[in-house]
Amino acid sequence: MSAPSQLDENPSVLVAVTTFRRTELLAPLIAAIRTNLGPEATDVRIALVDNDPERSAASAANELGVEYIHEPTPGIAAARQAALDGARDGELVAMVDDDVVPQPGWLDALVRVWTTSHPAVVMGYVDYVWPEGTDPWIIAGGFMRRRRRVNGQRLEAMATGNVLIDSAQVRELGVRFDASLGLAGGEDMLFGRALLAAGGEIMASADSVVRDEVPVERTTKEFVRRRTISQGQMRTKLLSRSPSAARTLALRAMHLVGGTVRLVVFSARGVVARLRGDVPAHAVLRRRTWFAQGRILGAVGRITPEYARTSDVALGAASGARG
Repeated sequence: MSAPSQLDENPSVLVAVTTFRRTELLAPLIAAIRTNLGPEATDVRIALVDNDPERSAASAANELGVEYIHEPTPGIAAARQAALDGARDGELVAMVDDDVVPQPGWLDALVRVWTTSHPAVVMGYVDYVWPEGTDPWIIAGGFMRRRRRVNGQRLEAMATGNVLIDSAQVRELGVRFDASLGLAGGEDMLFGRALLAAGGEIMASADSVVRDEVPVERTTKEFVRRRTISQGQMRTKLLSRSPSAARTLALRAMHLVGGTVRLVVFSARGVVARLRGDVPAHAVLRRRTWFAQGRILGAVGRITPEYARTSDVALGAASGARG
């Protein structure tokens, strides 16, 4: 673990909200952030990190009395890195997406874990809330879920929907979000892997909670199918990256074989679960089958960006529910 950024009980924190053309969400979100910081969060500033080239969130930042960071390079990785670059010396950066609602004490809980152990990253919990009437099959499949860890538990992976990053530590370790990913997603996985490889630590804060109310349009089987396949594609692509062309081919071959085996096994088990009428098992196995299908497609070079933008309308480009 690197030396802590600062030893204060109440460190300075930049709360960075990454956003893309969803200005209608910003006023209630900023109000929730301010209301639910917690009594110990005294030295806090808030910034909107706008990933829209047309600066659609600029006027909202001015009206809401928060700071504004413009990052026109498309993709959430670029927006995340812009937030880190906007941190002052010794400042921690709390990142939240524009479609979540921080719960009481969410920031205090993140900072408490950091103050105790000074990890490079503290990861909070995202509570996905399905709208009324959602197909039980979708809920049972675990398509959007996070496991709630124990406070201070060391983690081997990172997600950025609710996270606190020690900006000084990550700079010292030379770790950055990879803006070359564009709209593909997977930036948090790569950042976490690079951080751990460089000697940084990721710890959990079970008491830091933000709610993500899943939009109705994301509750269909077609949406979760496309999203899960895309995640499988990106996982293969990212885990197959290597400076060596030979090693890249070998890694892709490994993912192709692994994906094919999983596709066959999970498909067969899914048929059995369906015949038995076991809805939860069938849903989970279908998710795993789709993910395996994505791994196969990724291994042969077919990639569908998870956060595509079409007709100048964001489809979760710089935020959105993540599994």
